[in-house]
Amino acid sequence: MQLRVARVCLDCEEVHDAQQCPVCASETFVFLTRWVPVDERRRSRASGPPPTPQPDASSAARWVKRGVAGVALVAAGQWLWSATRPAKAGPDRQS
Repeated sequence: MQLRVARVCLDCEEVHDAQQCPVCASETFVFLTRWVPVDERRRSRASGPPPTPQPDASSAARWVKRGVAGVALVAAGQWLWSATRPAKAGPDRQS
């Protein structure tokens, strides 16, 4: 069924292309194109194949980048943790 001739019965919501609904025999209908727009003509395929999407970075490279970022965050966190803790005086440290 083509979209240009498709009709929706307002009584039973059946989609059909006849003058009367084949389910309830109602003549109350609305064309489906009222809600779904139709292009005037089909697009020509002679222009060539559709463009292929460019592949993103491989998953291995993505995981390496994430791993490096994670290690950097952990190292920065440890450095900040040790920098903010007060130094404790122990037996080998004399204050």
